[in-house]
Amino acid sequence: MAFFHISFRIAALYPLLLALCLAAPEQVQAGVDISALVKSRLSQDGKTLDLSRNVIGAKGAKELARMEILSGLENLLLQGNRIGHRGMKALAQSPHLANLKHLDLWGNVLGDLGLKALVDSPHIRKLEILKLWKNEVGEDGLRLMAESKNFLRLQTLLLNNNLVTPSAIGYLAASANFPNLVMVSLYRNEIQDEGAAIIASSKNFANLTHLYLGQNNITDAGAVALVKSKNFPKLKLLDLVKNHLGRPTLQAVIEETKGRKIQIIVR
Repeated sequence: MAFFHISFRIAALYPLLLALCLAAPEQVQAGVDISALVKSRLSQDGKTLDLSRNVIGAKGAKELARMEILSGLENLLLQGNRIGHRGMKALAQSPHLANLKHLDLWGNVLGDLGLKALVDSPHIRKLEILKLWKNEVGEDGLRLMAESKNFLRLQTLLLNNNLVTPSAIGYLAASANFPNLVMVSLYRNEIQDEGAAIIASSKNFANLTHLYLGQNNITDAGAVALVKSKNFPKLKLLDLVKNHLGRPTLQAVIEETKGRKIQIIVR
């Protein structure tokens, strides 16, 4: 079923703003007591810790990594903490986080170096859910990720609002190191038709049930390649919202999916 300027003055300040953003992760938000924060946010069974939007920075992440109290942790939610690649490296090297299954890193300025730290982790190898929204992850990071054996259990991968291009998605599509992926979200990247065709032709996404490709500058050719692909036998939902699809293509998508238990979102 289908559902149907920046001014020169602001742009001139961009280098200064960028420098401030990159420096921020080294500092813990004023007044934040990491130990007290953890004790107040850790679930009673010790399996879930939600520190979202506390801006603990890299320093806070390093303190977190040293806490033995987290040895039973399975869910770590760190949205908007700006831990940067240094903070990620500290967490990735922590033996106390070896049982993590769900890691939410939305908005932490990790970059490819931060993802490399996770890729190189000798401990974090049981992840089932990895959320990397808005982390400036691009080609180098995804290449390293695709080569790693740390994500064999991964079921959900969210890469929204990053720097994912056709060549970057090509590394993931060519990798056999994600055999359990059922949900992939790449909303607001630059997949384009080339990337859509790469995904459509991959034999490594056979278990996908949900694929989100909204706002990726995909046109008719990319949409048709995805819809006609026989490589997603378990697909239940394909999200192509806010791309550049013509009315004839929308009708073709409807016709192509008749009789198939798949929801296509194109509006």
